[in-house]
Amino acid sequence: MPSETKKEGAQVRIVLMTVFLAYMGQMILNPIIAPLSREMGLEEWHIGAAISLAAITLACLSQFWGRRSQIVGPKRIFIISMCVGSLALASFAALAWLGIRGIWVGPGLVTGVILTRGLLYGSGISAIFPTTQTYFVTHANSEAQRVKLLGASGAAQGLATIVGGVVGGALAATGGLLLPVSVMPSLMIIGVLVVAFFFKPESAQSRLDHPKKIVYRDPRAFPFLVADFILFLAFSSMQTLLGFAIQDRFGLNSSSTAGITSAVMVVLSVSMVAMQGGIVPRLHWNSQRLLRNGLLLTTIGMACLLPSSSYILLFAGSIAGGLGIGMAIPGYNTGPTMALSADEQGSMAGLINANNGVTYAIAPILSTSVYGWNTAAPFIAIIVLIACATAFSFLHPLLRNKG
Repeated sequence: MPSETKKEGAQVRIVLMTVFLAYMGQMILNPIIAPLSREMGLEEWHIGAAISLAAITLACLSQFWGRRSQIVGPKRIFIISMCVGSLALASFAALAWLGIRGIWVGPGLVTGVILTRGLLYGSGISAIFPTTQTYFVTHANSEAQRVKLLGASGAAQGLATIVGGVVGGALAATGGLLLPVSVMPSLMIIGVLVVAFFFKPESAQSRLDHPKKIVYRDPRAFPFLVADFILFLAFSSMQTLLGFAIQDRFGLNSSSTAGITSAVMVVLSVSMVAMQGGIVPRLHWNSQRLLRNGLLLTTIGMACLLPSSSYILLFAGSIAGGLGIGMAIPGYNTGPTMALSADEQGSMAGLINANNGVTYAIAPILSTSVYGWNTAAPFIAIIVLIACATAFSFLHPLLRNKG
């Protein structure tokens, strides 16, 4: 038994490392995306469109990948996913190089960016979360264990944001905007090698021939999906606008914008990682309580991000928002799984990922368009959205009936 437990722990760590490497390939881009897009001659909505297309693709494919991981096993899905992702990021890096040098400009460049960073990347990354959640949920024996494992998965993503933000900002400061873009694909290739050589999941006997499919309006999951849809709609809008807002509010150049944006993202992500990986498992709260209180804390954090020239409010909002989101996500990811059978978990994991993905399809292009019209309006809307989600979580019977 001890040796079996040790083996399971080793496999969990490998999955978490895979999640870290897969998402870090993307997170390196986040602190430099605003100045990079402007150096390439792109408008804000072009990047918004690419992110939105990636999210639409993710939303369309997530349930497929979640259920497929229960049919063929997680190892094969991880490898396929990261191979596609590395190809997408390498293609985007080539386009960035051509765009900055003025070799390829205009509609052709815009189309290339949207297809590589949007369609191709979305196809690859869409498999990571549902495959990870399905693997963890089907190996956990209690709600507390699911909260812990899914919190660890979220912490791995948060850690990728931290390291990616630091690395992206540092590489941009020392070698220009093209250096971090060139590094991104190699991280996913390393992830492929980690899975191929070290991940040894259970035998084929535990796979399913026909896993069940969950619909969005399933009453066991619907309230959780509604609350988190609103949360992620607000959160994805904030993430998209952050670099543009920092550059405009403080009058910074491209390099300074990348540095400050990187620092804010690190603070936000450290808060999320600390909450998901350290605080949540020690609270021993059920999923409903985590979701409710996480949304409340997020509302406070987002209120601090209203337009101002205060670095103190900017970083305070990042801390409070990170803690709140880090508390809400494990509750949301775990809550709907508790009423489902094992053969429904792949579909549920995909539905959760698709739910989040839809918000990233809507928010970037909508928020950047509104930001171009009025720089304060999208941040006011973010606060209203989070406040509505908080009220819903305290009022709906399924979300307030425990803890």
